[in-house]
Amino acid sequence: MATRAYTTSRRRGSPASVERVCEAAERLIQEGAFHTATMDELAAAAGVSRATVFNRFGSKLGVLQALFARCMESPEMQAVEEALAIEDPVQALEAMIEAGCALWETHGFIQEQLQAIVVLEPEASALVEQQKEEQRADLRDLTRRLARADRLRPGLGEARVTATLHMLTSLETFVWLRREYGLSLRQTRNTIAELTGHLLRG
Repeated sequence: MATRAYTTSRRRGSPASVERVCEAAERLIQEGAFHTATMDELAAAAGVSRATVFNRFGSKLGVLQALFARCMESPEMQAVEEALAIEDPVQALEAMIEAGCALWETHGFIQEQLQAIVVLEPEASALVEQQKEEQRADLRDLTRRLARADRLRPGLGEARVTATLHMLTSLETFVWLRREYGLSLRQTRNTIAELTGHLLRG
């Protein structure tokens, strides 16, 4: 769930117009209409001119990158970073799961849209892969901290624990539990926490 903040060089112009386009794009994504919407339709939904959208973002991918950057600057993302900074690694893991679920609940649909357009927009794959690699690095660091504190279950190597943590705290797992099986946010969070608990020494 952890990742770093991103910025986009195309995100310029008046804050009001940028915000209107971002809000319109979010609505279209949540309605399942963003991938088929034209730049004209996006501009109309935002109440700005087509030229404004092009000048501010360059393309629909640019809009998604701006949304992603805004997500990474959100209070939910800050909570994830604060969780990872907790000195006790077990407490850090527990706090990271709670904060990460809140992040996916609020902003996960943006990440889903980025993953969905990779086939049509190869540039999006670099952003998705970079995010996954930074998640992996943060979880690898947390696993090392758990190992140094002798909190990993005997017989589990660090690579296996990191891979399992990455899988359990991924957007895909969150969506599978939350949407495919209809679990509440609390049930989803508790399920992930219980499963990660099996990686730790009792």
